[in-house]
Amino acid sequence: MRYLMCALALLASPLAMADWQLDAESSRISFVSVKRGEMAEVMRFDRLSGQIDDKGEARILVPIESIDSGLALRDERLRETFFEIQRYPQATISSQLDLASFDDLQVGQSRAQQVDLNLDLHGHQRRLKAEVLVSRLSEGRVQVATLEPLVLKLVDFDLEERLKPLKELASLPSITPEVPVFAVLGFRQVVKQQP
Repeated sequence: MRYLMCALALLASPLAMADWQLDAESSRISFVSVKRGEMAEVMRFDRLSGQIDDKGEARILVPIESIDSGLALRDERLRETFFEIQRYPQATISSQLDLASFDDLQVGQSRAQQVDLNLDLHGHQRRLKAEVLVSRLSEGRVQVATLEPLVLKLVDFDLEERLKPLKELASLPSITPEVPVFAVLGFRQVVKQQP
């Protein structure tokens, strides 16, 4: 009976109403751009933000301005010419997760799972599927990483045509219109205060 009372007390505590906040320092979304059919370059987005609420609704905001290709001039061209950040300053990734399926995940354990995502990019939304590995790093920290690259077709987001001015500016014969995307997302548990 004492154990039952302890369990009920725990469920009534703020710990049962916790959100998972994205940790920007341990999170990154990167992608590979291939030019001239043979030169691959890795680029990334920093300064991500987002959360998973206690109902499993996940939402990640990707500020396009934070793109880092390793070259300042190229970053500027990507922001202004390709992504058109004045009109589309951020991308949004959302998903509905079954948090109960991870209740038994112990510290140090990982579990692979397929998740359905909605990507809002450049004014267009697409439903996607991703294979991810969820790892419990500590009692209050979780990491979600893609097991396989998520290949985006630029034509689905009205971005294929935006490659033309980029190719002209950089004097490139080609830039591949399909882009592999990788993600490593760290989350820390945040206890919600009871009203």
